[in-house]
Amino acid sequence: MGSTADWARIMFNDLYGTNSNGIRIVEFHSHGWLLGNDTGSRIDAGRGLTFVDVIYNSTVVKTGDIVGFFKGNNNFRHTRMFADVVLEVNMGMASVSVYLMLAGAGTTTFQFINKETGVVLWADTETGRSVTQYLPKYMSPQVFYSMETIDTYLVLALLAGTILTIIVLNPIYLPRPSEHRSKKESGGL
Repeated sequence: MGSTADWARIMFNDLYGTNSNGIRIVEFHSHGWLLGNDTGSRIDAGRGLTFVDVIYNSTVVKTGDIVGFFKGNNNFRHTRMFADVVLEVNMGMASVSVYLMLAGAGTTTFQFINKETGVVLWADTETGRSVTQYLPKYMSPQVFYSMETIDTYLVLALLAGTILTIIVLNPIYLPRPSEHRSKKESGGL
């Protein structure tokens, strides 16, 4: 996550704490700050974490599998954090979902990045509207299993380059007309 908000979270189950949304965290590995943390900042990454929010002047207690950060109230400096997790995605569903939870102000970019390739699988940027927001975000499960494809134009360009290289490096020997005539005059073919 990259953010100018004072806190943000992504929850990998529904608002009732069940895993009926098709995506769940199987393992938590490491997490940390890439930019902008200070002594009061913290990262929450875990299964069944309980958090308390004030929504429309009422206190709401939720429990879920989340990754999030809290920098302290009204700390709107830009920050970036990561959490290395292993996800299980239900490929039998038409779409899977997560809940993005936003603080009252600031802009947050949520991303899923393949750790091995560095490819961004999914990203969404949201801006706070002065109240706590719970935003369901739906995505195709296929984004987590993207196949490497080669564009047709790339294949044709590689083929043309190969043929051109063969021609340049192996010129066809054609006898010059003067060589051909001198062979006939000397009795050769």
